[in-house]
Amino acid sequence: MDEDKPAYRYDARLAGEIELRWQERWDREGTFRAANPSGDLSDGFAAEAGRPKFYLLDFFPYPSGIGLHVGHPLGYIGTDVFGRYLRMTGHHVLHPFGFDTFGLPAEQYAIDTGQHPAVTVRQNAATMRRQLRRLGLGHDHRREILTSDPSYYRWTQWMFLCIFNSWYDPAAGPLGRARPVADLVAEFAAGRRATPDGRPWQALSAAEQRDAVDGRRLAYLSEQVVNWCPGLGTVLADEEVTDEGRSAVGNYPVHRRPLRQWMLRITAFAERLLAGLDDVDWPEHVKRLQRNWIGPSGGPYHLKDWLFSRQRYWGEPFPIVYDEADPTRPIALPEEMLPVMLPEITDFRPVPQDDASDPVPALARAPGWAQVTLDLGDGPRRYRRELNVMPQWAGSSWYYLRYLDPRNETALAAEDIERYWMSPSGVDLYVGGVEHAVLHLLYARFWHQVLHDYGVASSPEPFGRLFNQGYILADAFTDARGQYVPAAEVTAVPGGWEHAGQPVTRRAGKMGKSLKNGISPDDIYVSYGADTLRLYEMAMGPLDGDRPWHTDDITGMHRFLQRLWRLIINVSTGEPLALDPAAPDPATERLLHRTIATVREDFTALRFHTAIARIIELTAHASRLPRVPRALAEPLVLMVAPLAPHIAEELWQRLGHPASLAREPFPQADPALAADASLTLPVQVNGKVRFTIEVPASASRHDIAELLARHPAYPREDVARLIVVPGKIANIVLR
Repeated sequence: MDEDKPAYRYDARLAGEIELRWQERWDREGTFRAANPSGDLSDGFAAEAGRPKFYLLDFFPYPSGIGLHVGHPLGYIGTDVFGRYLRMTGHHVLHPFGFDTFGLPAEQYAIDTGQHPAVTVRQNAATMRRQLRRLGLGHDHRREILTSDPSYYRWTQWMFLCIFNSWYDPAAGPLGRARPVADLVAEFAAGRRATPDGRPWQALSAAEQRDAVDGRRLAYLSEQVVNWCPGLGTVLADEEVTDEGRSAVGNYPVHRRPLRQWMLRITAFAERLLAGLDDVDWPEHVKRLQRNWIGPSGGPYHLKDWLFSRQRYWGEPFPIVYDEADPTRPIALPEEMLPVMLPEITDFRPVPQDDASDPVPALARAPGWAQVTLDLGDGPRRYRRELNVMPQWAGSSWYYLRYLDPRNETALAAEDIERYWMSPSGVDLYVGGVEHAVLHLLYARFWHQVLHDYGVASSPEPFGRLFNQGYILADAFTDARGQYVPAAEVTAVPGGWEHAGQPVTRRAGKMGKSLKNGISPDDIYVSYGADTLRLYEMAMGPLDGDRPWHTDDITGMHRFLQRLWRLIINVSTGEPLALDPAAPDPATERLLHRTIATVREDFTALRFHTAIARIIELTAHASRLPRVPRALAEPLVLMVAPLAPHIAEELWQRLGHPASLAREPFPQADPALAADASLTLPVQVNGKVRFTIEVPASASRHDIAELLARHPAYPREDVARLIVVPGKIANIVLR
């Protein structure tokens, strides 16, 4: 150890020790567990029952094989800061986390590595879970879900059956609603609804009756012109195809051709999807994107029925079979036969095909799985299973509901639990990137509206408030071929940059795998600690704006934490300093209360970067005092806590508080002390000072003009113009 370095100086080593210790304690004490009103997660609810609830949610992440870069956690840190602030202001906060583990990216990665996707996604989730835990994120880990877990996709299949067994009645309510197909059959039979060709229901054959019903189902089979990708062995949604007509995953050729596929009738909900946008607190540009996608007045401008089939292996099996006597007619399995388990196969690669052949789904390779003997009410019979699987969008369209009651084996979520967390407006704050502004949000809204019609979802919309965080940008470099090279291997040389001795060109872009410019958070933890990384990402700019990453700039946040530490801790002994028990001087007290008032406003509005600036200003002021008053040190630590929770917990404990500060009341400002100081402004009339006026120090020109107009010495007539220099002077020019 460096002999000249104080033993208890706040550095990366000490930060790491503090952070790991507090993360273990939070886990051990269940600090961030949110109690349900009933069920197996209800312990501690009595203590929370009187608090306002708040459901805080991050966009559902896919666990990448290479782990996180520092751009990924931007939104996660932001929601954690806000969630911690909410707990300290008396809220009962639900902040869960899980992983979207089905779908093409996970399967393709498993194919590339030769490892089964079930193993791959769990390993990837473990890596991501470790990296996020190291950030100190306050999630309720008991609620973690993986979409590829049978206990989860059993309910995805259940919801597909709800949709399959529904039709949309446009006459039910102002904008219509989903109803059971049994109601449709009853209306046909009673003559209250005309059959497709006008004949009485009883005059139709059994097959014609079935056609009349199947033609109205919200989930149906139809021949559609689709994007067929032989290289991936599956059809692709439009958003999975590049502008060059190739697959976004793997860059394979894509061909347009007709195929019989599962579809969901989302177009029936077009008017309702449009109308619902008026009732949510979302960014206007996101609402505009959704409205443009749906089309004016609900017409299918971009909106088409949802292509819901994939021919791959790694997805939810459909709870559908076909009778050998009528091989094209889908038969829904009863609920008690769920989940339909994905079979275990070792060769999950797509079946090699050309552009003209009919797709052969990967599940066709599963020995003995395609044919099954079942008793569906008329004795054991032989059936063929549906070999397609659902797309990745299926599991991510409803995951926010399963977080509420993840261990429930008899319902998607208990009714009282769902209503407690989701009423009246759904998720209270949903945070994620704008790249999902249309499709994920549109599909989730459609899925939710069906569940609302069936009384499963209490709110008419899933996400009451939406916030799009920005991106972290970083330098990227291309070689002479235009190919990106690893930014970490680029060196600066006179007049430019080089990689492996060859000149490269610097470009700017979003940090990520494709540009080879990612920076692992693990490296930042080792060099500075997690609290420094949290602070830096929040201080870089507005949460909804893009910001460039500069590793050298992170030292500024580290120095701030070192200064905060030195205010309270003797870096030679590690013991707390003797704080001043007396009240702060008047100027310090005013600054403290103005800071508290501003920080509360900034946290509430998610303006973390400006809150940090005010906290740094207060810390700098405190460091200039001969002794730091305890009445200043304690509220300062509490204000830092949502942003840099580990060092704040450690300082709080060393200040004599043994319990965690996670639910310690956030400081309150004294309005009288928080008010802006006033100043005396001289007022001229035609260039000569005639009187003075007291105005707030921060008063604008408009504010000063209003105060002048009410002053008894203000001339009521013949005022040509008013010249105001805030903080300096006002001049009234008469005609």
